Amino acid sequence: MAFLLLFKSLILSQLLLLLLVSAHDGKCPPSFECGYLGQISFPFTITQRQDCGVLAIHGCDLKDPTAPKTIQLSNTTTTTTTRFPIVTSVDSKTITIADDVLRKNLHSKSCKTFNNYSLPPTSPLGSFYIKYNITMFRCNHSLTVTIPKFYNYSNCSDYNIYYYIPLNTAKAPGFKLPSSLAPCSTIQLPVRDQSTSDPFDFLSPQVLIQVELSDDCQKCHRHQRGQCQLNNEGKFYCLKGIGLSGIIIIGLLIIWYYKPRCVPGFYSNPYPETGSVYFGVPIFSYRDLEVATKKFDPSRELGEGGFGTVYYGKLQDGREVAVKRLYENNYRRVEQFMNEIKILTRLRHRNLVSLYGCTSRHCRELLLVYEYISNGTVASHLHQESTHPGFLPWPIRMKVALETATALAYLHASEIIHRDVKTNNILLDNTFCVKVADFGLSRLFPNDVTHVSTAPQGTPGYVDPEYHQCYQLTSKSDVYSFGVVLIELISSMPAVDMTRHKDEINLANLAINKIQKNAIGELVDTSLGFESDSDVKSKIVSVAELAFQCLQRDKELRPSMDEVLEVLRRIESGKDETGHLVHGAAAISPPSPDHDEVKLLRDMKLTPSPKAVTDKWDSESTTPNVSGQ
Repeated sequence: MAFLLLFKSLILSQLLLLLLVSAHDGKCPPSFECGYLGQISFPFTITQRQDCGVLAIHGCDLKDPTAPKTIQLSNTTTTTTTRFPIVTSVDSKTITIADDVLRKNLHSKSCKTFNNYSLPPTSPLGSFYIKYNITMFRCNHSLTVTIPKFYNYSNCSDYNIYYYIPLNTAKAPGFKLPSSLAPCSTIQLPVRDQSTSDPFDFLSPQVLIQVELSDDCQKCHRHQRGQCQLNNEGKFYCLKGIGLSGIIIIGLLIIWYYKPRCVPGFYSNPYPETGSVYFGVPIFSYRDLEVATKKFDPSRELGEGGFGTVYYGKLQDGREVAVKRLYENNYRRVEQFMNEIKILTRLRHRNLVSLYGCTSRHCRELLLVYEYISNGTVASHLHQESTHPGFLPWPIRMKVALETATALAYLHASEIIHRDVKTNNILLDNTFCVKVADFGLSRLFPNDVTHVSTAPQGTPGYVDPEYHQCYQLTSKSDVYSFGVVLIELISSMPAVDMTRHKDEINLANLAINKIQKNAIGELVDTSLGFESDSDVKSKIVSVAELAFQCLQRDKELRPSMDEVLEVLRRIESGKDETGHLVHGAAAISPPSPDHDEVKLLRDMKLTPSPKAVTDKWDSESTTPNVSGQ
């Protein structure tokens, strides 16, 4: 028996070596290092390997990691020079750029603003569009145009600009282009906030460009697990590691190798969610999750995060779930995957998204199964993505702060660092109870994640400043990120906004400046009753002071999450008179589901927001896209 096991091991090792060599022969690496952007991967690439992606980022090879990273935009009829705007972040298929030319035009209220925005050139691999955009109509003065109902216009020297502002209502289905605007040309520009009708206020110099893979490339990349390439003639082809027959042979040999060690019930139970487990970890079969997600139908995609794509699913027992399909590049650590899953499934807390289970380590794909949270993220309620941006009343925001701190303190007590605390990872259920998400994947793949840009290092605007010195995140890094969340709850401002003054682009810097100048009132969302309610004012000031302590650059000066939680409890109870940190803990009693504010918010009809675990917007264009982009 020992000889047989040795023989099987030798055969398997040689085949895996052959597979490894074949898989990397002529292929692109899974990711590239790109300075402050971290690891970037397909569809993005570096200029030295433009064959490995759809869009190349310039400056990744510079020795200084803080040096600006840029992309090239296409030339337009209105400019003779190629433009290279600065890239501020990369996330899955979206790249965010800061356009200084557009910023200057908006600031000066120049009609040069109203030119169709240049995008990177398309290729057989994919095309690009502005993720949040508005369609405007540019009509020469020589044309006779009747202003359509509900439309606004801006007068320029040679033409008028017409545009439609939905004003907190979803665009009507079956929208048709007004006939009076048919002779006009259409332009699309990035948008940030349409609470105003002034285009110089609602247009944005921060542009989110989405990559749309071609059908051939999407089929190759997502379904065939190949790499999209262009040949010498610029035509598409799909590069794969080994032939189908080789995959089948190696797959059969792997099954043969592992068969004696398989756990009974792995494949025999047709409904694994009813009881099949692996050392206490619920196991789901690939087939059942395929059925639950309708074969991972793209229409069920909830979003793409750092480690994989998330799909909405419904199990045969009726449970709604969010199924995370991990990227293939993480497969090297299957054993650790299973060991860590065992730890994560034991984490049970009312304010953490529940991990229901995963696929077997022998499954062809690694899938994680989470509970489905339907009421969106805190970010979607605070910012522009809901029907009533910034409407969350103060008691609900205080509840969010308390419950998030409770969840983080629990994680830290379990020796788990979240590493990516942000309002997009704080979900809300239908009673506005907090559910913190993505608390486990950074633990699963802490050191050598190969697919994504920001997940292990955090998200711009929330990252501990000390990370850029030692490249190590600690529990005090979570405290810093939570401090940013507290400021978001106070101000309703995003963590990063390229339209703010350069010293205040990061919300943390803006908040520190205001607090140091004793100008907290200038930071607070006016809808919270800061000036009219003395109790609200007192609590907001105390929370701002706590956030200031969390945002200290020296991590040793920051409180622990237990201390933060204790102060928040004292603030909520009205007993925090000094603002000083104290040790100890008491039972938390957040507002119940019958709380007046919860009832009010539950009855509101909010625009659908990101569903769970990762963010994806239901409507990415604020007006009808008549240009077909």
